[in-house]
Amino acid sequence: MAYNTQNLVGTGCYERDGGLSGFGREIVAEMNRVGMMCDLSHVGLKTSEEVILESKKPVCYSHCLPLGLKDHPRNKSDEELKFIADHGGFIGVTMFAPFLKNGINSTIEDYVEAIEYIINIVGEDCVGIGTDFTQGHDQAFFDWLTHDKGYARELTQFGKIVNPEGIRTVGEFPNLTEALLRRGWREEKVRKVMGGNWVNILKEVWGE
Repeated sequence: MAYNTQNLVGTGCYERDGGLSGFGREIVAEMNRVGMMCDLSHVGLKTSEEVILESKKPVCYSHCLPLGLKDHPRNKSDEELKFIADHGGFIGVTMFAPFLKNGINSTIEDYVEAIEYIINIVGEDCVGIGTDFTQGHDQAFFDWLTHDKGYARELTQFGKIVNPEGIRTVGEFPNLTEALLRRGWREEKVRKVMGGNWVNILKEVWGE
């Protein structure tokens, strides 16, 4: 709905939050009508809350991490996570290392810890994988991402970007399944988080 800063719909997570605009309410209604999911990953607190309340269909944080493990403007507080879940929304957990507890020194175990942290707040039925993989992109791509609207004022710099050790490429995804099983997860819970929950929530938004 907004990417880090202000737009005509609402406010991103790096701005003072003015909430959902009147135009934004029309956008939410139209997205509901055509079967598009409202994504609040980069959106500010007030705008997020108002989209959650305005939408007639489930909304999501498609790729986020918990503020309780690392203080960062892109991470979501326990209260935000519970609010979206309590209103039928969905949480995709990202493995973007700068937002993880140990930054670029994070491992797949740090990522699993973040997933478990969120599940302990909202339950296992509304949580899934939201990688935010940037595999194969160069520095120019990240320079574009870290500027407002892709070209204007610089918002932030992440430095070196590397995925957590153990899941640095899409090809290492089986390692995540193994890591979840090592934590004692039952197979049904692994299947839900690895994709089943996403399928269920997207059916609600898109229609059967």
